[in-house]
This record gives sequence, C-alpha cells and structure tokens, in this order.
Amino acid sequence: MKTTAFLVFLMTSTLAAQERTVRGVMQPRPGAPAEDVEVAVHPVPVDPPSVSAAESTLPDDDLVLGVVVDGRAMAYPIRFLALTEIVDDHVGDTPLAPSW
Repeated sequence: MKTTAFLVFLMTSTLAAQERTVRGVMQPRPGAPAEDVEVAVHPVPVDPPSVSAAESTLPDDDLVLGVVVDGRAMAYPIRFLALTEIVDDHVGDTPLAPSW
C-alpha cells in the first residue's frame, strides 16, 4: 500500500490577503429579530500538494485525520486542518472534503 502524507505550506499571509466577506441575515438567538450581518470568509485549499510518507517531514507524534480509499492512504495534519477547517481534495478519483 502506498501511503501519502498531506504536505501543507503555511499560507496564513496569502489567506489573509484573499479574505472576503459575505452578507446575510442571521437570528442571533431564538425569538430575537433577524439581523443583517456581514461575516469574513476565507478561501478553502483545493487539491493541496502531497508527498509520500517516506518524504514527509511530519513528526511521528503529529495528530492526523487519516483516510484510506481503494488502498491509497492520505493523512491530513489536524494542526493544519484547524487553520482552514476544510480542504477540497481527491484520493485517486474519489473527491473528499476532510474537515476539523
């Protein structure tokens, strides 16, 4: 089985530059009137680069979210998923959106 580890480049400055806002209506608590709101959103990483487990520089004790599809494994480090919350990725031909 070929194991692949998720490789992440710290993109905080790039993500901050691409932040945008969306407008909507939200009810802040049950029974309260709805309010117009504007919230900041950030882009979602799409098909991030990956490396084989042998090439990975992740510490052995790094907590990861692991996925195996048709015998192919991917590991998504929790510390990076915590920054973006979700990733738009593929394992082989199978699309997935790991989130934390």
